[in-house]
Amino acid sequence: MLLNKIKLECPRCHWIFEVTPPDGEHLTCSLEKPARSRILNEIIEVNLVCRNPRCKEPITVYSYMPKDFFNRL
Repeated sequence: MLLNKIKLECPRCHWIFEVTPPDGEHLTCSLEKPARSRILNEIIEVNLVCRNPRCKEPITVYSYMPKDFFNRL
């Protein structure tokens, strides 16, 4: 299965970078840790470093599968 890349932005320097979800069960990637009540499975944390040569800020990307909107209520 081919997973789509997701564009995110470094919170410090606003450099745009792409991440690929780790598998088909964790399709959403975010820089903010989601609330446990909003996800279906565990959270996978991926630690990266900003590729901007002037920044090099450590970045944590959270991958997860969100619940459907109506299942959150």
